[in-house]
Amino acid sequence: MAVYEYKALNEKGKELSGIVEAESRISAAQVLKKMALYPLTIDEATESTVEKNKQALSFSTIIERINKRDISVFTSQFAALVQAGMPVVDSFEIVIQQTEKSSVRRVLSVIKEEVNKGVSLADAFRLFPKYFPSLYTNMIRAGEESGSLEIVLARLADFLEKQIEMRSRITATMAYPTLMLIVGSGVVFFLVTFVIPTVSGIFKEMNRALPLPTVILLSVSGFLKFAWPYLLIALIGLFLAYKSYRRTAKGKAAIDRLKLKIPILGTQYKKMIMTRFTRTLATLLGNGVPVVTSFDIVKSIIDNTLISAEVEKARDEIKEGAEISKPLGASGVFPPVIVSMIAVGEKSGQLEEMLNRASSIMEAELDSSLRRLMSLVEPLMILLMGCIVGFIVISILLPIFEMNQLVK
Repeated sequence: MAVYEYKALNEKGKELSGIVEAESRISAAQVLKKMALYPLTIDEATESTVEKNKQALSFSTIIERINKRDISVFTSQFAALVQAGMPVVDSFEIVIQQTEKSSVRRVLSVIKEEVNKGVSLADAFRLFPKYFPSLYTNMIRAGEESGSLEIVLARLADFLEKQIEMRSRITATMAYPTLMLIVGSGVVFFLVTFVIPTVSGIFKEMNRALPLPTVILLSVSGFLKFAWPYLLIALIGLFLAYKSYRRTAKGKAAIDRLKLKIPILGTQYKKMIMTRFTRTLATLLGNGVPVVTSFDIVKSIIDNTLISAEVEKARDEIKEGAEISKPLGASGVFPPVIVSMIAVGEKSGQLEEMLNRASSIMEAELDSSLRRLMSLVEPLMILLMGCIVGFIVISILLPIFEMNQLVK
């Protein structure tokens, strides 16, 4: 059978593109019509479809990026079709037609073509490590080797959905105070830099000593009016310097260590990492991935060099025969509740279940502590902004009141 690339319209009139296998162009057109697509062009692929799609993909993903939600939706749809007894290639074809993003369709088309050639599903996914990391491909490989691909896909879809839900909750919790801080700071900066200077001339014409708050306000306003472009350049320079420093191994280690030591926020950051560590490890072990391989994968997804190094040390000791809980407990990084639950899980043979419980505990604690923190931060920010605006108003009104007293 030959491979044909096509452009077609769906029932809504939207133009789609992809690849289809058929014996001839006529057969390809018939296949497209069965999928409720109306072909515009059908051309036989004259070069490697994988390479051609990869080149097109590098451009399309710049315009239409593939995010974690896209991968989660694909995994859920793919898992449902495989569980229903559909062959893998047919499942891919259906998902491709249901996907609206052209970049996602191209990725899936390349993977489908590789599977058609006899490449294993895990190896086909490994062509795109940016979208399907080692966690994903190792679980798929374990499912293929154990003959339980449909179960692994369902667990993987559930895992990805939970990860996205946790991130969405954290983002939603932080959204309001962050927006309030940005808007409030912007308004105050605009008032002090551009509005106050327009009325400062009135105060200078008074030829009288101004109240101290007014003097302070006019001094700050005059400085910002003159220096704000230089301050902006300095901020941009500091940001670029930070990014450059963070790219170095020493810089990233120092910043990651600092993140863990920040009062209050450092504790929340650590809980977030522990939630991801326990949930990911439980998912990998529950799907038959070896312990050492699981620790390698978990190490790579932890975005903190200090904790990642401790996971690597634990992996080396486990490789030599140590129990999981002992090196984790000796590190001093992992909370005692997690170490204790892992120890109980190892002894009872229910390690996966205990890891999931530990993850649920960490997730609940993180959610609760973030809500408490935001309930304190929001009124404090309102009070701070109120004090700043109040100071500005008083600084402007004091000289005016003095003028009124002179007139009387």
